[in-house]
Amino acid sequence: MSSRTLLAGAFVVACLGLSACTGRQILSMRAHPAARPTAGIPQAPQAAFTGTAMAATTDYPKNANAPRPQPPAEYANLKSPLQPTAANLAQGATIFTANCAPCHGMSGRGDGAAAAALSPKPADFATPIHAKLPDGYYFWRVTKGGSVPPFSAAGSAMPPWEGSLTPSQRWLVILYVKHFSAPQK
Repeated sequence: MSSRTLLAGAFVVACLGLSACTGRQILSMRAHPAARPTAGIPQAPQAAFTGTAMAATTDYPKNANAPRPQPPAEYANLKSPLQPTAANLAQGATIFTANCAPCHGMSGRGDGAAAAALSPKPADFATPIHAKLPDGYYFWRVTKGGSVPPFSAAGSAMPPWEGSLTPSQRWLVILYVKHFSAPQK
């Protein structure tokens, strides 16, 4: 492993540790007002995902194109209590920008400033599989982060947000994240 890679990894770990894994400090250092999300998020057209979105056994996150693992029973049937209104999406965007964009990027493509040093890479929410994932899966991932199998075994750096964000804030972020993979009208 090159010293440059080790240095980049150490920098990301230090930043995440100093910011309590919220990314607020990283984002404030990189604030670009013109890059803030807007109501209409442009994205390239994507082919519809035709495979199964979730599976009992999978090699995700090592294989980004693999189906996602089934969430535990207490999350499997959860439905968002919020509607994707302009106000809710704006609140979700604010929370996403402060907490998620350092890794997932402002456009949700998994290309944030910290992403280069992470393995596995942060999810690209604009991929077609994300349009098919149920609310319960998203709530499980945001709540538990990379602290549960199979994500912990793969070395996921995603923090569990259950101690930092209220359930309502997590649902707002999920509404916003799902907007990245929504079909364009």
